[in-house]
Amino acid sequence: MRRARTWGIPLLTIALGACLIVIGASAEGDYAPSVWLDLGAALALFGPLYWVQSMLERGLREVSRQERSTRSSVEQLSHELEAIRQQTTASLEDLRNLTLENVRRRHRTDEDAFRRFEEAPTFQRVVELLGRAQELGAVSERGVRVRLPATSLRLRFPLSPARRDDGRPAALEVGIEEEDGTLPNDANGSRIALRGQRPVPWPADTGADRWAASVAPQLQRLNRYPGDDEFDPAGALEQLTRLLRVAIEARTRPSSAAVPRLSPVIEMPSDDWVITEDGLQSPLSDESFTVKELFHEATEEAALARRPGDRAARLAEAWRVARGLFLPPGARP
Repeated sequence: MRRARTWGIPLLTIALGACLIVIGASAEGDYAPSVWLDLGAALALFGPLYWVQSMLERGLREVSRQERSTRSSVEQLSHELEAIRQQTTASLEDLRNLTLENVRRRHRTDEDAFRRFEEAPTFQRVVELLGRAQELGAVSERGVRVRLPATSLRLRFPLSPARRDDGRPAALEVGIEEEDGTLPNDANGSRIALRGQRPVPWPADTGADRWAASVAPQLQRLNRYPGDDEFDPAGALEQLTRLLRVAIEARTRPSSAAVPRLSPVIEMPSDDWVITEDGLQSPLSDESFTVKELFHEATEEAALARRPGDRAARLAEAWRVARGLFLPPGARP
């Protein structure tokens, strides 16, 4: 309809103008011809002008329509981008929550493993704890040591058990060694300045009680058995649990904690200090001493002078054990 009007009105006015011009040309008189000619010319010019105006209005309407369409598209795109942003934010938040939940679940799993071992120590459970500490790089690859109560000897636990041909665990090759990491010597014999252990393997099918009982004959052969009243292999397993808990928690505690991460742990002489591959570190503060500092007497004297009697005694004991462990076999500080 609009298109018909756009073309019909100009053509009609041009036709009427032409007719009026013809009438004016054939009319007689002084003024009538000129009047008819002027009216015809005006109508004839009105047609093209109307058509041009219609084209301009049509162009303006098209521009306006495109502008509205563009604005609508931009608004729709803006809504889509906002929806994508919200979905992405929600997805990242879900991922963050899922990751934190996995970390918390891993913490609970660690706690359950320690609780089960404390309630009923078994071969499988001690292997699981050692494997977890190894997975985190929390303990020395050479194994961890605990003191046999009422003796100066150490039990060294490897990080993984020996395997059978079918891949199943065969035994945990636990060994007895001297405080300085050398082979245990007979109380009545000469000292052997050689790294090594006397084996007391823990077979996979053997309970903790039977394995603990097998330690006694080894001590008796060395004339190092402390007596029935003081012999306490369960105390050694308690120390092992405490050491592994400290080592694992040092790797899994929040990054905002003030205490720095521990280097791989070897032994825990007391609650205040642990011997690591890098020297002596405190699990309770940021204090640490490198292997080089352990052999510096002035550093030792200054460190002991800053502590009261009981804390100084514990540090002195840890310092002595660590220094002996890092010395070459047979050497004296």
